[in-house]
Amino acid sequence: QLCIIQQFASSSAFIIQQINQDNKHDLEQFSTFCIDMFHNNQAGSDSIVSRKWKDMKLAMLQKAQMLDLSVPFNGNRSVFVAKACINSDKDNLTEIIGCCEVIEERIVISREQNKTPRVRPIIENLAVKEEYRRQGVGKALLEAVQQNVQTWIPYHDDIYAQVEEDNLKAKEFFVGNNFEVVFADNDCKKDDLEGLTFRQTTITKFMLRKALDS
Repeated sequence: QLCIIQQFASSSAFIIQQINQDNKHDLEQFSTFCIDMFHNNQAGSDSIVSRKWKDMKLAMLQKAQMLDLSVPFNGNRSVFVAKACINSDKDNLTEIIGCCEVIEERIVISREQNKTPRVRPIIENLAVKEEYRRQGVGKALLEAVQQNVQTWIPYHDDIYAQVEEDNLKAKEFFVGNNFEVVFADNDCKKDDLEGLTFRQTTITKFMLRKALDS
């Protein structure tokens, strides 16, 4: 298990842990945090009926993610979480405050038509609770996944990430950590939890790349 201690400016601390993907409890904690960060804050109606439908769809999304994480994966995949330490004690941890996943996927890394997808590591589900942002948590998670990818077989000399075009803070974060925008993909899908049925909307995402040190 990878553990990295980092200090906040406020003299508190956090720890980065690699999730054991055979541990159901750890996976449930990660999945709950991830779904809450990426889906539970979508704006929408406050009506009781709408909220109940949304809660049902969130529960289904979490079950789908748990299944995806639990099924043996033919490739490399790693999940990391950040937890706050109480009184800087690494053995006395609070709830998850951040998460990040990196996985090998076949991705298109060029805007050229008919470009063949290549297997590359891509960062997914990088999120930090609002009250812990700008305190080094995201950067520590990013460094953890980059170090982890450099131990994978086969070896990869670069790593990728995707951010929605209107998520300027996420784009600035990656660019500030030496990622470069490769191209804009205008055919990406996003789950839309509003309404009575599951649906996906088409959005544009920026593909970013960073070269890894040898």
